[in-house]
Amino acid sequence: MTGTTKNPRTLTSDIGVLQREAGMAMATIASLTDAELTRPTRCAGWTRAHVIAHLATGADAMTNLATWAITGEETPDHASREERGAAIEAAAGLSAVELTATLRRAQARLQDALARLKDGVQVPTLPTLLDGEVDVFSLPARRTTELVVHHDDLDTTWEWHEADPDAVVDAIEICVHRLRAHPEAPGLHVVAREGEEWTVGDGAHRIEGWYEALLPFLAREQVEEGLRYEGELPRLPPW
Repeated sequence: MTGTTKNPRTLTSDIGVLQREAGMAMATIASLTDAELTRPTRCAGWTRAHVIAHLATGADAMTNLATWAITGEETPDHASREERGAAIEAAAGLSAVELTATLRRAQARLQDALARLKDGVQVPTLPTLLDGEVDVFSLPARRTTELVVHHDDLDTTWEWHEADPDAVVDAIEICVHRLRAHPEAPGLHVVAREGEEWTVGDGAHRIEGWYEALLPFLAREQVEEGLRYEGELPRLPPW
């Protein structure tokens, strides 16, 4: 299986899934106090404030991509590494209320831009920093993936199984696409017990499980109950 094709017909449902996951993530983030924002996360070296700031800057970067697709005027998804890092550090210094509001505004701008894709695009595929060339109609699923993975990174009471099944399978496919684009990714044969299969490279390493066991490994190398494999699990490149 090569992945679900995203197109104008799937846009409305994909944005609906995105809105659900964004709402759940925002509910978690809005509940955090200033002190709770300083706690470490599953992202080495980053506090919760850094992860939330990263989500905000990521939303703006994806808004640039969607705008590029709509207008045909080039607006890449990334500044320099130094500029992105500085923006994250600046936002991470905000209070809990301010940081939540910053993310909420960035997410709203993104969802407005994604909704405008239904009126037609000038540029159907776009270059990205991590994923190579991507179909513009995959952007909602890509943002959903970021929200689901980083929601877990915050290390709160939220768990993977709380994500919508459609969000999880899309996130698996986005992770597979990202691995296929990475020169150091190992060969994988990913088998979902729900029925889907995906291959990365030569498919040398077989991993099997339900969606909610596969995604944590593909996204963060977490081994959840129900993940089946033989021998040692391969190391995955970070993202």
